[in-house]
Amino acid sequence: MTKERAPEAIMTTHPMDDHINTGTHPASHGPPRAPKGAFGDFLRVIKSHRSSLIVVAVLSIAATVFGVAQPLMMQRMIDAAGQGDATRWVWWLVGVTVAEALLRGAQSFLLQRTGEAFIGGLRHSLIARVLTLPMRSYTTTPKGEWISRLGSDTGQVRSIVTSGLFELISAVLMFGAAIVLMVALDPLLFALTLTGVLLGAMGITIMGARMRRTSEITQAEVANMTSAADRALSSVTLVRASSATQDQIAKVTDYAQRAQASGVRMARIQAWVQPIMSLCIQGAFLVVLAVGGLRVADGAMTVGELLAFIMYLFLLVMPVTQAMGAYTQIQLGLASYDRIRQVLATDGERTGGTQYVHQIANSRGAAVILNGVHFRYDDQTVLQDVTFAVPTGSTTAIVGPSGSGKSTVLSMLEGFIEPDGGTVHCLGHDLREVNLDTYRRAVAYVEQGAPAMGGTLADNLRIVKPDATEHDMRQALVAVGLEDLTLRQDAGLNMELGDNGSVLSGGERQRLAWARVLLQDPELLLFDEPTASVDANTEGMLGEALEKVSRGRTTIIVAHRLATVVQADQIVVMDRGAVLDVGTHHELVQRCTLYREFATHQLLV
Repeated sequence: MTKERAPEAIMTTHPMDDHINTGTHPASHGPPRAPKGAFGDFLRVIKSHRSSLIVVAVLSIAATVFGVAQPLMMQRMIDAAGQGDATRWVWWLVGVTVAEALLRGAQSFLLQRTGEAFIGGLRHSLIARVLTLPMRSYTTTPKGEWISRLGSDTGQVRSIVTSGLFELISAVLMFGAAIVLMVALDPLLFALTLTGVLLGAMGITIMGARMRRTSEITQAEVANMTSAADRALSSVTLVRASSATQDQIAKVTDYAQRAQASGVRMARIQAWVQPIMSLCIQGAFLVVLAVGGLRVADGAMTVGELLAFIMYLFLLVMPVTQAMGAYTQIQLGLASYDRIRQVLATDGERTGGTQYVHQIANSRGAAVILNGVHFRYDDQTVLQDVTFAVPTGSTTAIVGPSGSGKSTVLSMLEGFIEPDGGTVHCLGHDLREVNLDTYRRAVAYVEQGAPAMGGTLADNLRIVKPDATEHDMRQALVAVGLEDLTLRQDAGLNMELGDNGSVLSGGERQRLAWARVLLQDPELLLFDEPTASVDANTEGMLGEALEKVSRGRTTIIVAHRLATVVQADQIVVMDRGAVLDVGTHHELVQRCTLYREFATHQLLV
């Protein structure tokens, strides 16, 4: 069996997953520390767009040629003006200027389009990886981390292509061409100019390294702030009811202030870059004017040559300024790219395995068999030697105190986690060998609280059956007693449910989850606390709906309220990760002390 490296659809779109190494899960705090060689890795990835990039490079070279030709045209025009024959050079100057503008426009469009295509593929790969990580990842890393990487980080990486790498290459080409022509015009003036430019370049290089380190810290602080805000908004009712609003405001504000402080440090570094460069360049310009004027007076240069040299000085300055900005964008982009690589280098959920096919129950007549199952979470034992079987078509309840491992068993049966020891067979397949995607189509899992997705009522139903018709959906709603839901608004099945189904009550969300079960028509049902968040009256109605949904299907229910499971075919009692006893309600009341205590406390005996 293998861990998921990248969905096949992604590999044709974006090649990053072809060569990334297995990494560790991204840290939740502090600046990211990605594998070394981010720039080299970026270049290997961007090669998938090499055809477009080659065209951009050709356009850039051609535009540079026309750009550096303009001062020569100007020199010829000025020198010819003294002889009254400058018209021809005026038209040459106009021609090369227009040609450069057109080439720059075409280059910019193609570069922006290539950048969008690259980032589209990167986002596709990142979304696919985030949504296929092991389930444990979503409990150890705040959602704000994923949102930050999908949003701000990918935007920063885009700038490497659109305003970083090729602007740097274009600047180098222009810089090189200007140097050659300045040397040809006057070597002495060039030597004086080069001194100022080199001093500025040294300052920029030193500042660039500091900018990258500061950018890493800034991105991490923004992610922390986003996570804190997400936690507060997700629990806004609890926060408000607990009079903790000001505390949460203070916590989020603290993270915001840290991000602000980091941003100010970045601004402080960037504030030094421009003055250093400007001082060096302006000094060189003044020297050129002074020395050049003397050389024109001595007859060593013509006026046209001096003006051409000054124009080349500007062409030398512009690429340096452009390179400075491009280098900054590359540094910021690479810091974000490091963070994205950490996610893409994390192993996804296991893929591959034997395709699930419906099989006749085994010789024991069991749809589910757990045999000697052990599981540890970090250093804590969660399940130890768990053994029991679930007959095909029966209803089995799992009860026990909080922390006894009940929900862990369901997570294992759904394939979210794998046992450290022992075996788990479901519907005739060893879960370590079956293809999880095809297996889950035969299993319906209703988690505690039955959260609904944002979107419409139809969206929430079609998530399990994309081709469900309106008739199919209405039948499922009627079966669980939700037929009136579509009458609340004129939108019917297109009514918006709000964030996490906020317009629905707890009981309605539960029945909506069961309507999905009916649409899916699975072989195995897994319910985690199906009536935990409803009152006694609603519990009775849900009990009837639950019976309809589970009729004729193998059903496993985790429950604290025994009233909903006393009629189960068998009840598994768990405590501290182990199975204490298995039997019917009446059998367990007689022989299992823990179960009898539960039943007595809930007035069932």
